[in-house]
Amino acid sequence: MNWHKNKGFSLLEVLAGAALVALWSVSSLQLLQVGLSAIDRAHTKAKAVEVLMTYLSEAQQTWHRGNNPKLSGTSGEFDLKAELISIDQFNATTEVTVSWGRDNELTQTFWLSR
Repeated sequence: MNWHKNKGFSLLEVLAGAALVALWSVSSLQLLQVGLSAIDRAHTKAKAVEVLMTYLSEAQQTWHRGNNPKLSGTSGEFDLKAELISIDQFNATTEVTVSWGRDNELTQTFWLSR
C-alpha cells in the first residue's frame, strides 16, 4: 500500500491549464481590440454628424436671410462639401457630404426654405 498521498498537479495538468489560459487571454485581447475600434469609429461618426447638423443650422439661417450658404469648408479632421440646388426663390435643397480619412463619408440631403 501507498501511504504517501499525492499532492499538487501533474506536469500534464499544468501544461493543459497554461494552454487554456493562453488561448483565453489571446482571444480576450482580440475581442477587446475589436470592441475599442468599434467605439472609436462610432465616436468619430458622431462627431461627423455634429459637423453636419451645425452646417444645417448655419445654412438654414443663411438661406432664411436671403443669402446662399457656403458650399465647402473644414472642421478639424472633417471636410465638408455641399451642393445647392435652387428650386425657386424661397426653396432649395442642399446635398451635404462630410468626409474624413480615406474611405469614410456621410451624405445627407436637406430642404431649405425662407
